[in-house]
Amino acid sequence: MYLVFYIIHDNSAYFGEIKNMEGKKAYRLWFAQRITAALILVILAMHIYQVHYIELGKPILFAGVAVRLKDIFFLVLDFSLLFLGLFHGLNGIRMVLLDFDFLSKYERTISRILLIVGIIFFIIGVKGLWGFIIR
Repeated sequence: MYLVFYIIHDNSAYFGEIKNMEGKKAYRLWFAQRITAALILVILAMHIYQVHYIELGKPILFAGVAVRLKDIFFLVLDFSLLFLGLFHGLNGIRMVLLDFDFLSKYERTISRILLIVGIIFFIIGVKGLWGFIIR
């Protein structure tokens, strides 16, 4: 089964087929990069609205943040922002590195290193939010 894609470039359309698994993986990661960008924009807008505009003029205090993070909606919002931001950023770094021909032969190593870095930073972020969950 072939994955068919459509790209508009300079007002002309290009149809192509991805016939191998590496191409399908690259396409999925490219597409995930666009989806995560859109999701980050939506979630970030919700986050900024909640933190800065709901209580306009009031200072942002630790106690207020602690109360807000007791609500499961805002906790999920912050975890989502953490995960999506890490995936989007590290996947972007991966794409940039693999655009260099001399690094493309290290794709698996680069992917694994960035996955480990992502997991480490996600754990650090979860530990930062975990204090608000258990109180």
